Amino acid sequence: MTPSKPMNDAEIEAAVQAELPWLLERRQAGERAAAEDTVSGRLRRAVKAMRQPYEQVCQATGIPFEQLADFMAGGQLASDALDRLAAAAHCELVPRGTEP
Repeated sequence: MTPSKPMNDAEIEAAVQAELPWLLERRQAGERAAAEDTVSGRLRRAVKAMRQPYEQVCQATGIPFEQLADFMAGGQLASDALDRLAAAAHCELVPRGTEP
């Protein structure tokens, strides 16, 4: 497909069907990653709780969209990007046993 040629309904349906399994797996991977009892899992939950489109989060943090999407699906981020993401999500690390 080229951008100059619009897709017909059958082509759109075929494209959606081809991509759907990957999208579903990516969503499930993201849910598993967010459920982790880790710093990254907690940060993923905090980002999700922000209820902001990834584009806005990326703009606020300077993290490229693809990197944020990969992190939210269970990937890794560089420590400086994690710092910016945590700041945008209003998160801070608190050692266990010191929480009120």
